[in-house]
Amino acid sequence: MPHPTIAALRSLVDSRFPASARRTGDGVRTGVPAIDDALGGGLPPGRLTELVSPAAGTGGQSILARILHTTRQARQRVALIDAADGFAPDSVPLDDLRHLVWVRPGNMTTALAAADVLVRDGNYAVVILDLRGLAERALRSAPASHWHRLHRAAESRPAAILVQTTTDLVPAVPWRLALREPLGLEARRTPRDDLVARLQVEIVRGHVHLPAEELAG
Repeated sequence: MPHPTIAALRSLVDSRFPASARRTGDGVRTGVPAIDDALGGGLPPGRLTELVSPAAGTGGQSILARILHTTRQARQRVALIDAADGFAPDSVPLDDLRHLVWVRPGNMTTALAAADVLVRDGNYAVVILDLRGLAERALRSAPASHWHRLHRAAESRPAAILVQTTTDLVPAVPWRLALREPLGLEARRTPRDDLVARLQVEIVRGHVHLPAEELAG
């Protein structure tokens, strides 16, 4: 029998976004130059991308805020599954929240189930599964079959899925990026746009995007 939280989520999604109105779309630009460049233009649709930020102060919250702003400007809907209830909506302009569905499941199992529902819904340009703040034991508790199910759900849907973690976690993920270096105390006094522009990512898994002419050659 479905978890009552997941059943309620399915009902809410179906009532707000009928199947006939659900969108298809292309990839999602995050508005973070380092991430968009590493991925060849943005988060790939129908795929999971893992972003690892193991230390506080590496920019994970700024990235989330930037994605919300960029997708709002593009009139794209976003779902945030906030497993550890770490998102601070008052740190983001109100207008950047109008396109957001925010789910606070409270544990790893329900977070993955919510992601499965929202990805299959087909209404969102990006589904963000934020697992930062959960203990590593909880992160490792999910069977690989749950991740496999999410991979399979994504393949036939238009959403790009961003999984934010504090450790390499997602099995068989096509893209794994990492924010390795803390930004330092001066980051607190740096405007968010400037901070985002300075972020650097390491491609841990995946490949660097090549121009079409180089691929053809």
